[in-house]
Amino acid sequence: MADLRKVARKHIEDLVKKGLSPDEAALQAAKSVYAAATSMPGVQSVAAISVAMSQSSLIDFDAPPQKATVPTKRPKKRTVAEHLDDALKARKQPQLAGIPNKGVSKKTALDDIADAVQERKNTEKMLTTVAGMQQMEMSLFQVAPWDDDLRAIPNDLGRSAVFTTRNKATKRVACEDKLIYHYNQEIEITYTGIELRADDDELVWQQILEYAKHSPLGQNVEFTLYQLCIDLGWHINKFYYNRALSCLKRLKATCFSIKSPRHCTLKNLSLLGDFDIEKDGNKKAVCKAHLDPFLVVLFANDHYSKVMWSKYRTISPTARRMFDYFVTHANPYPLKLETFCLICGSESTRIKKWTEQSKAAGKELMDVGLVEKTWVEKGYIHCIR
Repeated sequence: MADLRKVARKHIEDLVKKGLSPDEAALQAAKSVYAAATSMPGVQSVAAISVAMSQSSLIDFDAPPQKATVPTKRPKKRTVAEHLDDALKARKQPQLAGIPNKGVSKKTALDDIADAVQERKNTEKMLTTVAGMQQMEMSLFQVAPWDDDLRAIPNDLGRSAVFTTRNKATKRVACEDKLIYHYNQEIEITYTGIELRADDDELVWQQILEYAKHSPLGQNVEFTLYQLCIDLGWHINKFYYNRALSCLKRLKATCFSIKSPRHCTLKNLSLLGDFDIEKDGNKKAVCKAHLDPFLVVLFANDHYSKVMWSKYRTISPTARRMFDYFVTHANPYPLKLETFCLICGSESTRIKKWTEQSKAAGKELMDVGLVEKTWVEKGYIHCIR
């Protein structure tokens, strides 16, 4: 209800006129709102109640009656949002205006409200944090430093099927709110855009991050297509210039929603913002690109991994996706062949063929020295870093 807060304020005013103190009136109003949300689900929307409770500092369950006339130091008030947090942890409904606590085991409407309140808190905290980092002109390197001979990948992308290994001859799929596979079921990634592949899009994005790592968050970064091709190990000709440009266009057209227990939901996140090419078609064509400042959230708290660029960029897409998974774990657990197939976004349906492809990818990693040992046994891929 859009007028929920207005109704609550008027209710408080009416109770004060009847002789209650403002704190006592706020308590009664809180109980009324709380009871409406829990005893009659659907009367109020979860979103409206979460907004009202997270913003209503007047509503307090622990406020003592105002008996003393001499000002005394009072304990810190606990808001409804804090009570919701406690209820969520305890997974039970507190006593409200005489309503008995039945203690249901399933997730209740109260839990949904508490989740919505927490999500709102996390979102506000993230917005404030990233805005503060921009104001201080902090760079990605200050959050997630890596040496110039290395490149970085967020663990959430390394363990998911954001970059696929489908055959070059297969046309890329156009995705609309597609649920992307992630190794961790607690993390939910949805994607709108053209299918991204490990063969080129992943490499181009990692190299752009390298160009941008010392620039203040949200500011443009400049590089030439010539330098981009050199750093990727691609030939210098029209074909590879066009290939690089196609990757930039696909990366710009990405739209991700990433929900993780580590942070609030990142919405409308693009791997590359606006970009402009000056002197297009020329060897010195300059690209001015913008990176979304909220990408920093994916790297926060050391939740990223580093790869040796001179070796990483030379391996096949399947080997690269296998290493993406292994490098994001200090001691990798054995990986099911079926799970690895999902991480690669592969359409392979023949188990024997996929087993041979996985063995070849593992041998590739050992040959270039990215891992000490890897092997396939009883349907699992094993690795020693």
